[in-house]
Amino acid sequence: MRRLCGFGLRFLATAAFRMKGVVNPQATPTSKKPTTQRQMGGSGVDWTSIAFKEEGREFNLSSAFDTLGQDGVRSEVGVKPQAATLSRCRPFRSFPRITSCITSGHFTSCALARVQKMRAIDHGAETATSNNTRLSKRTFLVLIWTFLTLFWSIFTPPHKTFAARVLLFQPAWIIRAIRKDATWIQDLTLFLGLYIVYTNWAGVWSFPSVGALVQHSLEDPTMQMHKKVFLLLSLCALFAGSIVVRDKHLESKETKIESLHEQRIEDQVLPPLLLASKTTHSRLFPQKHSFTYSYLLVGVPIGIQGRISNMLSVDSQHFGWFVVDSADYLSRGNVHLSLSEKLKRYLHTQGVTDRDYAYAYLVTAPRFLDYSFNPVSFWYIYDSDTALKYMILEVNNTFDERRMYLLRADSAAAEEKNVENGKHLVFSETWSKDFHVSPFNSRKGSYSLRAVDPLAAYEETGQMRIDNTIVLRSSDEHPKIVARVYSDGEPKDPATITSWEAAKFIAAWCWVGFATFPRIVKEATMLFFRRKLHVWYRPEVAATSLGRSYTEEERVLEAFFRAFISNAVSEASQPLRVVYEPAHHDDAEIVLYSPGFTFEEDRNRTLTIKVTSPAFYSRFVHHPTAKSAFDHECLAMDEKNRTAFLEQSELLPALLDAIEEHSTAAQEPSSIMPSFKEAKWALLKSLRCPPTATSYPEPSAPETQRSPKIDGIAKLSELDAFAKTSCEDRAIYWRTTMKLFLAERLALGIPALLTLLDFVLLRAPMLVAAMHYCHHVDVFDVLRPRALQWEDLGTVVGMLGRANGVHVWSWVKG
Repeated sequence: MRRLCGFGLRFLATAAFRMKGVVNPQATPTSKKPTTQRQMGGSGVDWTSIAFKEEGREFNLSSAFDTLGQDGVRSEVGVKPQAATLSRCRPFRSFPRITSCITSGHFTSCALARVQKMRAIDHGAETATSNNTRLSKRTFLVLIWTFLTLFWSIFTPPHKTFAARVLLFQPAWIIRAIRKDATWIQDLTLFLGLYIVYTNWAGVWSFPSVGALVQHSLEDPTMQMHKKVFLLLSLCALFAGSIVVRDKHLESKETKIESLHEQRIEDQVLPPLLLASKTTHSRLFPQKHSFTYSYLLVGVPIGIQGRISNMLSVDSQHFGWFVVDSADYLSRGNVHLSLSEKLKRYLHTQGVTDRDYAYAYLVTAPRFLDYSFNPVSFWYIYDSDTALKYMILEVNNTFDERRMYLLRADSAAAEEKNVENGKHLVFSETWSKDFHVSPFNSRKGSYSLRAVDPLAAYEETGQMRIDNTIVLRSSDEHPKIVARVYSDGEPKDPATITSWEAAKFIAAWCWVGFATFPRIVKEATMLFFRRKLHVWYRPEVAATSLGRSYTEEERVLEAFFRAFISNAVSEASQPLRVVYEPAHHDDAEIVLYSPGFTFEEDRNRTLTIKVTSPAFYSRFVHHPTAKSAFDHECLAMDEKNRTAFLEQSELLPALLDAIEEHSTAAQEPSSIMPSFKEAKWALLKSLRCPPTATSYPEPSAPETQRSPKIDGIAKLSELDAFAKTSCEDRAIYWRTTMKLFLAERLALGIPALLTLLDFVLLRAPMLVAAMHYCHHVDVFDVLRPRALQWEDLGTVVGMLGRANGVHVWSWVKG
């Protein structure tokens, strides 16, 4: 028992140190500086994963972003040689020229890429960092679960838990973890869950009854031993947990950044408030339909950060029942920024300077238990005279798309005035609709807003009031929908609310956020089946809106696409300047120059590629040529089908020529690839298929034809050839594209559904079959021990084969 407890102590302590970063295979032991992921433009992909080789020397695209300016802007771009490698690949022609730029200390147009306005820590880097944190926590919990499963098997008859020991002690788990297999922790979690269900079904254990619990005596020697062991393990877990908590406490102190606009609550014009509200919605034509629901809003003065009692947490890691997180608002990039900093950046993009406003107040639906669905948020922006000068309506639809409308008071109509101070009590404005919100409305028409100024109402009545009415008008100026949200009841101040009032408030309003989306589905079902309204398919977002978030596959493909375009431009024979704006780039653009470009041709030879939806990357790989991809995704006749936009599209042929030249040179037989790897790329070529059908048919195509008609699709594209011959991590690209192709063919184009099918139809049956076989094998029956015979070899091989089936399948998938 002493050895067992010692092993448990070492296991928990090691896992705790892994969580705090002491034992980290990716960390550099000799480095005292914090590790910064080299990522750009919201792709969320570590550029160190895209490596190139040239003449026996390996170098990474991540080295193209080594120089960091004082203002957080990466100012120089280039590549540099890294460690030697034995494998060979087609030489990167521009490598000596770029290296000379680096060694000379100058930055010229010969570089592979130039970055302007690039932030040191952006959306992609922050997301990747948070994902790594979540992954480490999940891994830690799964390892604890695994240890407890093995520990439980000690107190269970060995023949009943033989399957757990056989499957868990396979070396393949360690090999997959060391090789950073993307699914090893998923397979381990799946096995542990299935093992609980299977052993209960097989009668290994059962839920204890009350009578069985009463029969156990605490004086029994076995119970005494169990109690001592569990007590010692609890102390070990408490020690390991204290290490983690203390480390996180120290990290929070070291990394805390004060906001530029941070103020104390008592210095705010309006305090943070919990607003019990109601929302009404009335459709006037073509069919009448109305509903009213309760709704919860919170008011937050922009500039405060931290927790207000236990009720409200604003831009803070501390617990609060209701949470307002800056990551949920405005731009999707730079999630590490506070609300005030994100607001400041957004206003700058709209031509509003810091002198134009002095105070802002956000009214929004908060998160509860880390969940929120927020159809619309209202930003009230005041000048130094506390006059409502701007409003921002931040609209989100059910497709995870977002549109911010900035409304200005200088064009607003004055409807009511306070006699004493002359302030407008009502803010009103009208603007054009260009964002898809409901499937029962087109993207045409206009909105009008009538909003009560909460600060003016507070100064007049002593109580803050929210009352906003939005009217949707058709393109013929007929009122179509009237939506209103207004506060109902006395606002609650989270700083002064009592414990009893807080408990009642949470009990009354905790469910409202979870009910928002089901309510939308319910009303949409009634409009479709009862009112028989026409359905408008979702168009791709316009350039003024924000597309949905990246999927895991799109994050990976964005990095490959970026390297692909950068390499093509660097080897273009014609003078060319390409400005590439990734989706959710947060006003950061990547500027690429060809070797023959001169600054006198800056405006005449600049091609801009602006990606509006991350779907561009997952759709791009479905096309057999870059020309086909740009034609269908950027130059579609119907703008509602475009996932990216081009400026000066007449320069696209120059880029396509450069891509074709590089692709032709890359496919020259400069290296010999093993036959089984060639077979993998041949399989990818044969599985290529058109992307998911667009929402609207092209004007020249029949009404029923929405899928793009692509000729000669069963071949390797230029992007495939680039990844195959020039990228060190070609296996990542192959696995990602194969998953997209199989999802399109087998799972309605939804990669998550393909993963679910893989779980249910392949991995789970493999694990259940292995457990069933091990549970019924009698070769290793500990009750009747005997020496193994040659005739037992088949049984042993079958058992080990079934136990490693899920690992073999993971290797086959890549």
